[in-house]
Amino acid sequence: MLHRSMSILAAAVIVSLSLAGSVVAEELKGKITKVGSEGREITVAGPGGKEVKVSISGSRTTIEGVKSRGDLKAGQNVTVDHEGGQAKTIKVTK
Repeated sequence: MLHRSMSILAAAVIVSLSLAGSVVAEELKGKITKVGSEGREITVAGPGGKEVKVSISGSRTTIEGVKSRGDLKAGQNVTVDHEGGQAKTIKVTK
């Protein structure tokens, strides 16, 4: 009986730890207010004016609507999918 209880407890701990490490992607729609570090990060003002800063990777971030992260400018409307402050996709809209 004790062995079975310990096995169940161990399984619960493993599941809890695996879920704690997972990060859910968030979608942010808004306007770029700042571009920093030569296009390596942008600040986007979302709904209600709340600003969110995200990092942009040359290899892990997909950018649509402009040629490269160097073409991102303040005032552009964007939709950003990000996880933990790291942009996964950036779509520049008109």
